[in-house]
Amino acid sequence: MEAVVENGLKDPAAPNGTAVPLENGAPPAEKKTVRRVGAKPPVEREPYSLWCIGLKNPVRKKLIEVVEWKIFEAFILLAICGTCLCLAVFQPMPNGDTTAINEFLEEIEIIFTVTFTSECLMKIIAYGFIMHQNAYLKNTWNILDFTIVMIGLFSALLAFIKIEGVNVKALRAFRVLRPLRLLSSIPSLQIVINAILMAMVPLFNIALLVMFVIIIYAIIGLEMFAGIFHKACFDAVTGEMPVDPTPCGGYYECPNGTICREYWEGPQYGITNFDNIGQSMLTVFQCITLEGWTDMLYWVHDSQGRTWQWFYFVTMVVLGSFFVMNLILGVLSGEFSKEREKAQSRGDFQKLRAKQQMDEDLQGYLEWISKAEDLEPVTDPTNALKVDVGKSKNDPVVMGLLKSTMFPLQQVLEAKVTSENPNEVAPDYDLSGAPETFFQKKMKQFEKWNRKNRRTMKYICKSQFMFWLIITLVFLNTIVLATEHHNQPPWLDEFQEYTNLFFVILFTGEMLMKMYALGFSGYMVSLFNRFDFFVVLSSILEYVLVKNELVPPVGLSVMRCIRLLRGFKVTKYWSAMGNLVKSLVNSISSIVALLVLLVLFIFIFALLGMQLFGGKFLIEGSRATFDSFFQACFTVFQILTGEDWNVVMYDGIQAYGGMKGLGSIALIYFLFLFIAGNFILLNVFLAIAVDNLSTDGDEEEAPAEEEIALPDNMMLGPDGVPIPIPPDQKKDMKLEMEGYYGEEFDEYQEEYINYPEEDDEGEFEEAIKTRVIEDPSPVNKIEPIPAGASFFIFSQDNALRIFCHWLQGHPIMGNFILVCIIVSSALLACEDPLQSKSDINNTLGYFDYVFTTIFTVECALKLITYGFLFHTGAFCRSPFNCLDIVVVSVSLISIFGGSGIGFLKILRVLRVLRPLRAINRAKGLKKVVQCLIVSVKTIGNIVVVTLLLQFLFAVIGVQLFKGKFFMCTDLSKITEAECQGEFFLYQDADINIPLVEERVWERSNFHYDNVVKGMLTLFVASTFEGWPGILYVSIDSNEADVGPKEDYRPIVFMFYFIYIIILAFFMINIFVGFVIVTFQSEGEADFKDCPLDKNQRNCIEFSLNAKPMKLYIPKNPIQYKLWAFATSPLCENTVFLAIILNTVSLAMKVYHQPEWYTDFLDVLNLIFTFFFVGEFILKFGAFRFKNYFRDPWNGFDFFIVVGSLIDLGAAQLAPDAEVMSISFFRLFRVMRLVKLLNKNENIRTLLWTFMKSFKALPWVMLLIGLIFFIYGTVAMQMMGRIAIDEDTNIHRNNNFQSFPMAMLVLFRSATGEAWQEIMLDCIPSETAVCDMASDDAGKPEGCGSYVAYPFFISFFVVCAFLVLNLFVAVIMDNFDYLTRDWSILGPHHLSEFVHLWSEYDPDAKGFIKHVDVVTLLRKISPPLGFGKLCPHRVACKRLVAMNMPLNADGSVNFNATLFALVRTSLNILTEGNIDEANDELRHQILKIFRQTDVAVLDQCCPPPKINHYGDNCEIEDDVTVGKFYATFLIQDYFRRFKKKKETKAATEAPTDKTTVFQAGLRTLHEAGPELQRTISTDLEAMMAAEAMAIGGDEDIATRRNAPLFGQIATEFKKHTSPLPRQKKLTSDFADFPIDPRTEASEATVENLLNKFLPTGDQVKEVFQTIPQYAFQDIPDQQRHSPSQFGPPSRSLGPSGQPGPPLSPQGQNRCTIDNSNQLSPPTTNGRGISPARPARRRQNESSSPY
Repeated sequence: MEAVVENGLKDPAAPNGTAVPLENGAPPAEKKTVRRVGAKPPVEREPYSLWCIGLKNPVRKKLIEVVEWKIFEAFILLAICGTCLCLAVFQPMPNGDTTAINEFLEEIEIIFTVTFTSECLMKIIAYGFIMHQNAYLKNTWNILDFTIVMIGLFSALLAFIKIEGVNVKALRAFRVLRPLRLLSSIPSLQIVINAILMAMVPLFNIALLVMFVIIIYAIIGLEMFAGIFHKACFDAVTGEMPVDPTPCGGYYECPNGTICREYWEGPQYGITNFDNIGQSMLTVFQCITLEGWTDMLYWVHDSQGRTWQWFYFVTMVVLGSFFVMNLILGVLSGEFSKEREKAQSRGDFQKLRAKQQMDEDLQGYLEWISKAEDLEPVTDPTNALKVDVGKSKNDPVVMGLLKSTMFPLQQVLEAKVTSENPNEVAPDYDLSGAPETFFQKKMKQFEKWNRKNRRTMKYICKSQFMFWLIITLVFLNTIVLATEHHNQPPWLDEFQEYTNLFFVILFTGEMLMKMYALGFSGYMVSLFNRFDFFVVLSSILEYVLVKNELVPPVGLSVMRCIRLLRGFKVTKYWSAMGNLVKSLVNSISSIVALLVLLVLFIFIFALLGMQLFGGKFLIEGSRATFDSFFQACFTVFQILTGEDWNVVMYDGIQAYGGMKGLGSIALIYFLFLFIAGNFILLNVFLAIAVDNLSTDGDEEEAPAEEEIALPDNMMLGPDGVPIPIPPDQKKDMKLEMEGYYGEEFDEYQEEYINYPEEDDEGEFEEAIKTRVIEDPSPVNKIEPIPAGASFFIFSQDNALRIFCHWLQGHPIMGNFILVCIIVSSALLACEDPLQSKSDINNTLGYFDYVFTTIFTVECALKLITYGFLFHTGAFCRSPFNCLDIVVVSVSLISIFGGSGIGFLKILRVLRVLRPLRAINRAKGLKKVVQCLIVSVKTIGNIVVVTLLLQFLFAVIGVQLFKGKFFMCTDLSKITEAECQGEFFLYQDADINIPLVEERVWERSNFHYDNVVKGMLTLFVASTFEGWPGILYVSIDSNEADVGPKEDYRPIVFMFYFIYIIILAFFMINIFVGFVIVTFQSEGEADFKDCPLDKNQRNCIEFSLNAKPMKLYIPKNPIQYKLWAFATSPLCENTVFLAIILNTVSLAMKVYHQPEWYTDFLDVLNLIFTFFFVGEFILKFGAFRFKNYFRDPWNGFDFFIVVGSLIDLGAAQLAPDAEVMSISFFRLFRVMRLVKLLNKNENIRTLLWTFMKSFKALPWVMLLIGLIFFIYGTVAMQMMGRIAIDEDTNIHRNNNFQSFPMAMLVLFRSATGEAWQEIMLDCIPSETAVCDMASDDAGKPEGCGSYVAYPFFISFFVVCAFLVLNLFVAVIMDNFDYLTRDWSILGPHHLSEFVHLWSEYDPDAKGFIKHVDVVTLLRKISPPLGFGKLCPHRVACKRLVAMNMPLNADGSVNFNATLFALVRTSLNILTEGNIDEANDELRHQILKIFRQTDVAVLDQCCPPPKINHYGDNCEIEDDVTVGKFYATFLIQDYFRRFKKKKETKAATEAPTDKTTVFQAGLRTLHEAGPELQRTISTDLEAMMAAEAMAIGGDEDIATRRNAPLFGQIATEFKKHTSPLPRQKKLTSDFADFPIDPRTEASEATVENLLNKFLPTGDQVKEVFQTIPQYAFQDIPDQQRHSPSQFGPPSRSLGPSGQPGPPLSPQGQNRCTIDNSNQLSPPTTNGRGISPARPARRRQNESSSPY
């Protein structure tokens, strides 16, 4: 696409900017235009555009010129911007009204339409319409343009004709797509867009998976909850519905005087319900996006009861939201990093080019200097500065610095040359010889004094003291700013005013000092200094303006806050923090492109929303509308953040007449906006963050470009590396600084040389921390008794201590304690929070005594064993043990309680820490926790940055909004003084029902009256919960202590926009990214030093543990026929079709369906039930009992069939019985859909990974469970006594009065459903009264607790940011292959091998004939197999490389083959000596997988054999697949080599030397047919092969793809058994005895070869004369390793028979017994000499030559 954009739109065809047309399609004989090197070739054009206008046509020539003119493009872009502006100014009105501006815009619109139409026509004429490859419509952007232009013309036409009932405006909405054309013109957007487009393919698979989850849940919802929302409480007398109806009939009981009956359309205008499949899917989708799912759950509770219903919703959220939605993130981040790598490698290449250029320049410069020193030096004036270049040439310090400087070279040259070239004088020396005047003398003195001062200043500026002083001032400044609050006393105002002035003066002073010391240009080099300069200037400006009252004090006081950013200066000396800031800055470039995309996205959707919904929202009081451009932007941004997007969607659906009308079409807009924006765009933010962090981790900080502090005895070497100083130079170097500079030397002459940024401050010394994770001990590994007396009493060999050690370390004891911990924790959850003295609590109290005793005893035992604290190995030295002691002592104190009740209550709450003791006893859990702790340490820096930013925004918020969030309940009164008395309120805007309310002056729940409250408000906004509410209150805010005015300051939106982008999208995503990256690196920490990467480890593990599958084939003929049918594709596909139809029939159900429709569905149900029963009987008959249930899918099928039959029976017997559980069985038929997923390969890998991540999740789940449990118990104890009140958020469905309810509230908060409102209702206030049934009933201060703030905030941070992101981390860890290059073999590919193997080995014996391996591997597509198109010879080469051991009967082993396949594919230790490699690999495997079966390992990776001399070298050779296939290849190469020689000989006279070899080759060639017969037993095949070989040799290119022996592949298929070959052999070659050890023909083939191969000397002689062309047609493949494909290292004789005599050097060499060992190519069994060209050896990859 890109190329077309460039050729089609942008680039002039020829260098001069004019097009160079081809002569209308003339043949290429014409004279070619000469192009300069590097220019682009002329663009190929369509010869005749619109079939009539040729390339020579002057009009077309001119048009091509115009269209490709840069100014024309700029003009079109301007027009696009103009039309966007017009669309934005347009004011949509309800009921087709209009305004003067709109009328004017309609007129202008004509101009734009004409412009774009003419542009379109010009391009069509210039490029041609559609036929040619570079034609107009072949470019995607042009298609978009063309569509928009056509729609514009069409709508203009319709408006002109004025057809009744056709809405032209709807068509006009498409104009908003015009801004999309901006995309193609911004290059940095290309990376982001490409990443998103590349991700579309894997995203499509995930979309299928999401659809699948949605459909399954929707159908279950349809079965379970259809029509339950239509009952409400109607007044028993009047029959009227209440104002705010609630679904009833379940947990909700109607108040007195009302009855629960139908019909009410349902909540949310009847949009979200389960009445039909469409609405059901919409409801499920909305729940998966985590908006409004709790409302659905509570309504289901109210209308159906509270039993199992929560399970449906919770699993939907966990599966749909936490799992499937996070896959999107995994895919996007993978694609993004791939795109970025591409872009980066391009950049690296360019950098390299530039560096080479610089090196060359530097080299030239140095040569020039060395020439200069040979010239005669000119006599210098006395006081000119002398620099001896000769010495500096050999002085490594100068040269090193020269090399290591990264200054622009020209500047370095000028500076150094002017001052250091000995042939010139110093530039400021006066040569006139006149005596100095008084003025000049004074000037010199002044300059000298000035220089000295500047040096001192510089020293002061760089001192530690100065640095800490500034940091302290910044800190104090921050504190002063933080003291500001609403209604502060006047003295504080004055204090702030003076301190502000004081700080401004100080910072200005600091800036001026630095400027003086470094000079202005030197000062401006450092980024931090520029930043300071900006801050100080803005502070002064703000101070002056406010002092003279030119601006209100608020607007610019925001500038003061910028001073806080100076705090970031710390980062320069705190390396971890510096790294973080660096990675932030790195990602900003990608983020900027993304922001442009985001703004464009918001812009387009806001315009589209205005066209579709402007002025149409009917709901009073809703602020999220599309009535003006800015309002539309707010709304779109709100939907993007996902907050209450569903509410806006309901309004939009209602605007078009509800679900019954066109509303269902309006729905598409919201779904598309939400999916594209929230799932894709916002996830790209996170992807960028994760990507930058992970690449950051890879490159450890490169040392900053600054002068490194060297030890005294070291100096920089020529390449910038420290080297010891030679003793003779030591004394030269110790010069006094002042003396060294000489009197007149001006240090500041070279002011314009850039100072490296880093060195303008002091140092920040940081203690170096190394982190040690002790090796997590196995659960019951007993630590030995440590040395030293425990409690200074019990010595190491004390009998009691030894007994205690034995007792506490006994496995039974450990498990017993674990059980006690679990049971006592569970009992904590059973307590009754309301009444402390209730029966159950008393009973639990006794249990508590028992458990506390047990734990105390265990603690005592351990303390006696290990000692308390004061020696190594003591009990309290481990943090987990300290936790134990704390928990036990808390329990003891609460039992033998103190007097203070409140104190006791807190201690009782602390008992919930008990489950944490389990962490120390479960290894996996401990690992996850350690990992979390480590990531929290790493995250520390981010938290600091985030808090700093949060604080900064809070201070700005206080400046902008303090005291402005007050309002009167009667909106007509706007001050507190007016807000007195009572006022009327009309219910439902019905003037007949007046209500009297009291006026109250109240403050919004979230406000900015002081910095702490401001930070809380901003934290809530950054979690996206309820932020639109806060936004609209801020927009309406007026003056301090004055009520709101609607839309008073819309510009405030920018404050929130910037805050949400910086904090919520970016910082919090980086936070999440850090958890993910740390989690992944921690998981890999154990394998740091392992040479195998993760993928290799997984593949090896699979191949060692895989077992061949048994393929059941019945013997009985009738049963065999059944089996053949049951396993045929026809049967499979029929069943799949049935499953799809069955799902459709389940989805056809609707609420209130007519009688005949119900009967029809019942009949369908009957048909499908019998179909599936039939399928079950067929398969059961085909497989018999044992084999049928071996496949879990079949068990699943059987379960479903039984369920359906029960369902049918129940329906016949008791048709009216409302039996919930029975119709539940029907749902299992939906589950069959999962089998459909098994068909698509991509989805199969997705599911496979799903299973894998589920295996990896148990510990994470356990940890989440623990956290929930602890928080749940605390919530129950602390907030369980708050009374249930339907008007607050502590209501019947959402409270802490029992443990299950508390868990549900926590789960709701973790998904972020209005958690902040629950928090506000739990703090002390009028709403948080005590429950009447509790001990505290009637307490005046209520039962709220301020603990709710830290409780909810910490819970939200821990859950939403940390723990739920472990989910993401696990998923991304397992899904990395989704976006990895598909050509890399991964463990998900390997199951295909197991399946196909079973076809050749149905009894799962684990062996198949080696000839079948080739056909098997060609059936499997790459990267695992060879694929159907793989030439036979290449396949043989791969087998030579794989080299599995060959058994006596010619068969190979299952695990060995799979292992060899994995090993060669992934190049696992294939280099070097093969025995050593095998040994190393065995060692690694046994180290990583300790449970490996050694027998399997010996087959896969054979150990070196030991002979009776004790060397690992054995005379006798084993036969391996590699050797066997090597014989094929040798024979083939020889034949082709001879053929070449003959053709060569025909053209040239043969030399003497080659004739000897010719003879050898001829004998081999004569034996060729016999050899071939030996292998193929078929003469015709041989003839065909000969013919092919001859045909192929004429054309080498085709020869590469021809199979090795023609049809031998097919022959192999015919003869899987070696027996017929054996008979043939005997008859053909009676003189060869059959080797008794192997019944197959392999050895005999080798024998034949040995007979006919030439001797080593002959070969050697010829090889010295072989021309290069002999091997030129061997296909080049990637070289795997020298060892495998060097020349064969041993005689290929049959086992037991020595080969032909070795050449003299090779005789006494012991042939190493290992198939893959191919020794270095000095000489080998045949004596091939090393004289063949080395180049050749690299090219011919896998030939055995």
